[in-house]
Amino acid sequence: MFCISISFKKVPLDIRQQFAFSKEEAIACLKELKDHHVISGGVVVSTCNRSEIYFTTEQQTEENDKIEQVERTLVEYKQVSLTLIRKFGMYYADRKAIKHLFKVTCGLDSMVLGEDEILHQVKEAYLSANSEGYTNSEINIIFQGAFNCAKLSKSSTRLSQTPLSIGTLTANAIEEYLRSKKNGMQSVGKVLVIGATGKIGSVVAKDLLAKGIKVLGTKRMHSGKEGIFFSDDMEWVDFKDRYQYISQIDAVVSATSSPHYTLTMEEFQLYRGDTEDKLLVDLAVPYDIDKEICRLSGITRYDVDYFKTVSKENRNIRQGELEKVQQIIEDCVEDVRKKLYLREFKDKMRSEDKEEWFYKMTYYLKDVLDSEQFGDVLSRICEKEKDC
Repeated sequence: MFCISISFKKVPLDIRQQFAFSKEEAIACLKELKDHHVISGGVVVSTCNRSEIYFTTEQQTEENDKIEQVERTLVEYKQVSLTLIRKFGMYYADRKAIKHLFKVTCGLDSMVLGEDEILHQVKEAYLSANSEGYTNSEINIIFQGAFNCAKLSKSSTRLSQTPLSIGTLTANAIEEYLRSKKNGMQSVGKVLVIGATGKIGSVVAKDLLAKGIKVLGTKRMHSGKEGIFFSDDMEWVDFKDRYQYISQIDAVVSATSSPHYTLTMEEFQLYRGDTEDKLLVDLAVPYDIDKEICRLSGITRYDVDYFKTVSKENRNIRQGELEKVQQIIEDCVEDVRKKLYLREFKDKMRSEDKEEWFYKMTYYLKDVLDSEQFGDVLSRICEKEKDC
């Protein structure tokens, strides 16, 4: 298998956009390549961060000719120059192509390490190509191996479950706080996010809503539409009215660039009344929330330094999990390559001429040899056989 990749790692957005494929375009391109016998099977994966074509070709074609023919078809199809694709494209063949695909599906080749969305996107691309008849047995074995590898890495490691962003860490901390208030029971709760239209505040609001927690988001009167993040499930209130909701909420998150306090001691006390404990999360630098409020009973406070520490600890955890995933990928690549060698071997051997012990021995060798050794042994057996 071969792969030509146009990815965010090397290619700016304006160039990536020139290589973007819709679902219909991907199928049309595969059809053209297969109808002209350029490829024997293929899958086109196209997302905002990458456009990649994975393909196999007929055995008799020279390797350089295979890649060059696909290059020229892509150039004609996307109306770009050959120089452009050769300048920005990354090329993989055989083991490296398989390993690249496995890294992609496991989230190791993504902007956000360990993210899950790319796995769904690759699955959709594969199923689309497969349903139209543009995959073959080699492509099927490799892609099914990639999906199994991703499943194994996610079930065996905490890579995708260990967040690094302060916004996500904040949402997780609030969820834990709400659970602790209810002695471990699931609690819906209500959170006021001051600065919900900002970069960090919008992430917090989005993640809280995803957890089923009610969110009030502040907006300033001059801000117009709600900005970066908008959801019908979220209630918006004017910034000037924020104190009126203090008695109704369980936690406050403040993430603004305001030069003034968003919560002051005097007004907080006035509106808090005799309500239960509250969590205050201050993600601003300098602080948004008057630190004097923390002296009140029942108040728990987290600041941005707390979450930076947690993020650093998670980064260390991720490094250890990354090493585990990399080993899982190596093992899965080995397994898939052996399956490919075995498939090719069985196609060449006439099974009716072989005893059962012969194939038992073959499967034994598959378990004890690495893929290179296994492929070499099968090749030697075929060379000795007159019928290969």
